[in-house]
Amino acid sequence: SITMARPTHVMLALLACGAASTSAWVATPLGGGHRSLHLVGAARPALVRHRVGALRMVEPGSQVGQTLVKAAEGLSKVVEAKTSATVPALDTAALAKAAEKVANFASHAPQAVQKQLSAVLASIPAELLPFALAAVPATALIFLAASANKAASAPTSPYPNLVYDAEAAKAYYEARPLEYFARLAFIASAASSFGAALALDYLTGGLEKNADARADTLTDLLTQLGPTYIKVGQALSIRSDLVPPAYIKSLTQLQDKVPAVPTAIAKKIIEEELGVPCDSVFKGLTGDPVAAASLGQVYRARLVSDPDVEVAVKVQRPNMLQSVALDMHVLRSSGWILRLAGYVGDVEGLCDDWGVGFVNELNYLDEANNAEIFMTEIANTPLKDAVFAPSVIREASARRVLTTKWVYGERLEKSSADDITSLCSIAMNAYLTMMLETGTMHCDPHPGNLLRTPEGKLCILDWGLVQTIGKDRRYRFIEHIAHLVSKDLDKVPQDLLDLGFIPENQAAVILNEENTRGIALVYTEVMAGGGAAKIDVTKVLTQLESLVDTYGQLFQIPPYFAYIARAFSVLEGIGITNNPDYSIIEECLPYVSQRLLTDSNPRTAGALNTFVFGPDKDNEDRLVDPGRVETLVEGFSSYSSAAAGGGLRGGSKQGTEAIEAAVDQVLALLVVEQPTPLQAIVLEQLAKVVNAQARSAFAQARQRSGVLPNGRTVLGSVLDPFGVFKSSGLVTTDADDERVIKATADLAQILSKLSNQPGVALPTTLSQREFQQVANSVGRKVFERRDGLRATSSRFAAALLRQSLRRLDARDEGDRLTTTLVRRASEVSERAVKRFDP
Repeated sequence: SITMARPTHVMLALLACGAASTSAWVATPLGGGHRSLHLVGAARPALVRHRVGALRMVEPGSQVGQTLVKAAEGLSKVVEAKTSATVPALDTAALAKAAEKVANFASHAPQAVQKQLSAVLASIPAELLPFALAAVPATALIFLAASANKAASAPTSPYPNLVYDAEAAKAYYEARPLEYFARLAFIASAASSFGAALALDYLTGGLEKNADARADTLTDLLTQLGPTYIKVGQALSIRSDLVPPAYIKSLTQLQDKVPAVPTAIAKKIIEEELGVPCDSVFKGLTGDPVAAASLGQVYRARLVSDPDVEVAVKVQRPNMLQSVALDMHVLRSSGWILRLAGYVGDVEGLCDDWGVGFVNELNYLDEANNAEIFMTEIANTPLKDAVFAPSVIREASARRVLTTKWVYGERLEKSSADDITSLCSIAMNAYLTMMLETGTMHCDPHPGNLLRTPEGKLCILDWGLVQTIGKDRRYRFIEHIAHLVSKDLDKVPQDLLDLGFIPENQAAVILNEENTRGIALVYTEVMAGGGAAKIDVTKVLTQLESLVDTYGQLFQIPPYFAYIARAFSVLEGIGITNNPDYSIIEECLPYVSQRLLTDSNPRTAGALNTFVFGPDKDNEDRLVDPGRVETLVEGFSSYSSAAAGGGLRGGSKQGTEAIEAAVDQVLALLVVEQPTPLQAIVLEQLAKVVNAQARSAFAQARQRSGVLPNGRTVLGSVLDPFGVFKSSGLVTTDADDERVIKATADLAQILSKLSNQPGVALPTTLSQREFQQVANSVGRKVFERRDGLRATSSRFAAALLRQSLRRLDARDEGDRLTTTLVRRASEVSERAVKRFDP
């Protein structure tokens, strides 16, 4: 044991230790401000694990451990060093050599740490000046020994379970500060000229003037910094809350392309992952890859087991997990910079979302699972024959190797085929299905990942990056999109609050009537179509800046939405390339229409009511808005056409086939055993029409029959000789009946117009043989749905009686007999309905 009067002398004592086998030091405080330093040799490993005070642990075989041993060479005994101790002679040559080696380690420390080392050197007493040369290296030894101590309890990998883990990475790199500081120094060095240029722009007022040039420089810098920063740049390209417009434009062009690693290294990785020689699995995997990106590269080959099968083999670059882990830790620990700049969002949450996505991309087995899950789920939708993912070859795939069947096709945005518009629609419907229905969404739809096959189908490649969306959030999005496409923009602010785009502490501000109109203005501009090029940017920014200037930061991009926004921004870019007036919100209509008409969930029912009734949806005398119904039917027709291949090879259905398809749709939507939101609305509105038309027809018939001297009509006197019903609401018309009849006429005109549109048109004339064929087919289809027809008929009868009773109650008529009869009939009908709707 060596007792020291000053903590500084502990460092010096280390250099006086003649214990080459020493693997750890334990410093414990003593009374009077002294410290006791115990040297623990390899023969006493138990003490290494015994924590007393500050435990300093170094692996004997490590680089640091070897350096410490070297520092002790030539010293053969333990010296009791006190303030007045006599210092023994040193092997200065060995000491100087060790000091030089350790100084190299210390040079990687930040300036602040180096200043502290200098202060330690200045505090050394005069009688210990022979140790001055070793003071700084000794401090470095303490620093490195402390890091080694943390390493003993830190994870052996930044992500022990091979999934993103911010806390494990923090513990890992805190125990390895040199790795962290070396990467930080490299990034700082690479970014220094860019930072200096920005600072100069700020001082000279040239930020806006030089934005384009600086944005291009940033794009080059991110490419230079490697895979993680390329991915970060791509993710930032849709973050308008973080990045100025000029930078977004440049980052959008960021290419995920880097030089390929040698094929020999790729084949070695294949052998490590599959456990067999590469040539025993793949034939023709030689030469350069067909594509090389930041995370991996792709080869075109054939299977040895089946030479007729051509495959795509994706091989991950070496050491990618370690590289991404270090960069994500650096990014996450630098979040305070954004907060200093005034950003109010969740920086760590954003980094964590990025990290989860980046690390998941590194597990190719997860990518294989994602592709197969998509194929399973899409098989249960109308899009099953229009879109697909490549088939995975499981026996030739592993965590860093993915093998799929080769897909022949051309990039969607470069195709000159005349069905690209239909394929863009299919792509949008497929992504909405993933986002709003299945909950597992492909989030990397860059143009190279969307192919048009020779058969006119859409193939989606690269399933490494996906976003999982919970059920509640999916329905919130459905409600939001329904509000958008039906132009119920007053509902949008509440939607944005529910979805996390507006902080909770700004709820009162955003729901203010004036601000609601402001948000509606912004959405009106965005929905006009044509992308950013056709938006009145000045008007939009003026409105938003006015809100922000008055109330502070109102909007945020929730972390979960980053990848979703990126996916749809890419789809919009492809759509605008094909059609300058492309509106991504309007393109949501087909899927939303189909979902609203077919989903029986109560929340979808609420969205459907909002869509077709508008502000009157909660009124008892509500009527469907013909214009909204037209929008809904058009959207559903567009979805059905795209899903069935309308516009693709094979064309749309014609003649009797079109009639039968239309009958199938109507029966599937309306003639069902279990009640649906759509059926409830249709039966409710149909009952209103039947009641109103019946009363109107009866009134006209009475007038045509003539009028008796007593003022009653002939027909009325014959049917009701005592005049019991002559003024009953059941037989007299009113303004509500006129509204219903007018709305019915408008709706009939709209549906007639829709039935004559290209791709929807039904034949107007049929031959006798065709008529008989259709009649037999419809009869058979109705008979097959006889249980659903009985249930639907009972619900319709109940709706008729329910509305009649409500009409009598509303008029407060004194005809108790009529009211009682209708009420009893209604009760019987309701009981019949419960047989089908328990």
